[in-house]
Amino acid sequence: MDTLEKLEWATIIGGTVLLFGLGALALPVLDALDNPDYYGEPDYVVKVEAGQWYWKFIYPDGSESGELKIKNGDIVRLELESPDVIHSFYVREMGFKVDIIPGKTRIHVISAETPGEYWIQCAEFCGAYHGGMTTKLVIEE
Repeated sequence: MDTLEKLEWATIIGGTVLLFGLGALALPVLDALDNPDYYGEPDYVVKVEAGQWYWKFIYPDGSESGELKIKNGDIVRLELESPDVIHSFYVREMGFKVDIIPGKTRIHVISAETPGEYWIQCAEFCGAYHGGMTTKLVIEE
């Protein structure tokens, strides 16, 4: 085995060890970020129903709305469900997208930091009127 061949094997083995080492270090971090408790106790929980072709937000007091309204500075836990097909809760300005699968409750925690209005749209093709499945996220002061 000449020097060049030894260098090739050292590079392959070193790269493999590095890749698996970084993967092993990343797993606990990714698990913690995906855990809703990582963000602390939410101020309140909003249930989100995504149906063909509407968004329904159910607040802790039982009231319902077609827009998501939260107060500035609140940590809100969203419990997302779909009764029919796969949808995707997408807020581009806040940098997140959550796929909603029928029969499963997806949890997403958001922190309202900047007052304003942000578009919510479905980013998963869900049928004929998919393009009209938009609403607003209103962060009130």
